[in-house]
Amino acid sequence: MKRTSFLKKAKKLGLTVQENERRCYIHHNGTVASWFWQEHWETGELEGTNWHTKGEHQESDPYTDYFPGTFWGNATQMLNRLVPPGSKHKVGALLKCKDNKRSARYKRVGRMGLMIDAGNKQAKIQWLTPSKGELQLQELYPNTYGRGGVFTEWVQDNDLEVVSAA
Repeated sequence: MKRTSFLKKAKKLGLTVQENERRCYIHHNGTVASWFWQEHWETGELEGTNWHTKGEHQESDPYTDYFPGTFWGNATQMLNRLVPPGSKHKVGALLKCKDNKRSARYKRVGRMGLMIDAGNKQAKIQWLTPSKGELQLQELYPNTYGRGGVFTEWVQDNDLEVVSAA
């Protein structure tokens, strides 16, 4: 990613970039992101490379093969690790599961529910009518699946469509 577009994207997310010549850092919520600026071979523009994240107090150990953190393929993946994107639906919306392979596998095709929480490109759905299997799970494992016939589940955004907006 080019330097100018990356800095705009980081600023939009509310992140402050610390530059030390060609080595750069972002400290955010206990995570350190680092990368290098490198000149493009043809245009000479600065581009980012070597995208990496790790915990603030994690250090490499030269006596063992311990190198903390993760290398990312591109800047967007690294920024999503620092500031996860939210759900595209709003809390309180009435949502319906689409007819696709994943929804069919989990037997959710056509089910409707209210969105009660938003996550990283997913929504926590409270189903309007729980199935018999879900009610049996609640009876067997009340600490895990809850009580009282109210069943909630995390569902990916791509599997949902809006019936009524919040």
